[in-house]
Amino acid sequence: MFTHDELQRLRQHGLAPFAGRIIHQARPPITDAELAEVEQRLGRPLPPTLVRLWRVAFGGRLDYDFQVDYQGHLHPFSLSELFFPGSDGYHDLWGWVEHEEEGARAFAEEEGREWDGRLAFLPVGGFEYLERIYVRVEPGEDFGAVYAWSQGLPPAWPMRLHEDSFARVADDLEGLFAQLVYYSDPFAEGADGTGLELDEALDPLAAEDAGLAQRLRAGMSARVQDWRGALEDGRLLAEPALQRLALEHAVEHDDQALLARLEGAGVELGQPIRGGVNAPVYARLLKREAVVGWFAGRGIAEHYLNQ
Repeated sequence: MFTHDELQRLRQHGLAPFAGRIIHQARPPITDAELAEVEQRLGRPLPPTLVRLWRVAFGGRLDYDFQVDYQGHLHPFSLSELFFPGSDGYHDLWGWVEHEEEGARAFAEEEGREWDGRLAFLPVGGFEYLERIYVRVEPGEDFGAVYAWSQGLPPAWPMRLHEDSFARVADDLEGLFAQLVYYSDPFAEGADGTGLELDEALDPLAAEDAGLAQRLRAGMSARVQDWRGALEDGRLLAEPALQRLALEHAVEHDDQALLARLEGAGVELGQPIRGGVNAPVYARLLKREAVVGWFAGRGIAEHYLNQ
């Protein structure tokens, strides 16, 4: 928890906490006039979960790992932008609303009916034109639920979605934010992945209030998916996501000793890891020939989703 003064200090540095995560380059909270404008455009009241987010920050950036399960295809989803009016992304919020309105109108025409002019889903974040997060704004049982959409890529892209995909990912935005994690430690020596952008955004705050910045960094560390610790203390079998990370690490680093240890711990080595494939396929795609041979020697065959 943060005091009022601490929240104000964070705001001065473009930082805003929401549901245990940090938005950086955070925009000011939505005003009553802006909220009324959005609701008037949609012709509907907004779900409370979206209002809570926008009362914290009406747009900004996120720097976490997130994975979506598209019917068994475990897809690394890029959720870097929270849309807002006037952003310099592929579209700003109003541009995405117009995009969705055009699509809804065209879909209604294809079905031979007249569209009522009101969106059922509002795009609130994503990455350029490839990924989007939607909140259900149509009243009903799923009001406020969160959905992910990803664009399919050509078949030449292995381990990627090859058709547009859509899935429900959380009951509300707090549930979505709870899934934002780090697959590797952003503070480890030589780290070059997710979390570095947020860490850099904390530097100006650290120069002014080192203790507050350290609390935020400690919060980031708490989101690291620690498969090593789970393996050491015997929790790994109860943590499928950590098993997948351990298998990926073993393949990427040609670590046959780790594979043997995972096997001894009871981990199913042929399970899907991500991108619709299992570890033997991943090893072949990365040209880890020694690991490919290790799997073959144990009769662990390649497996693709829906195969």
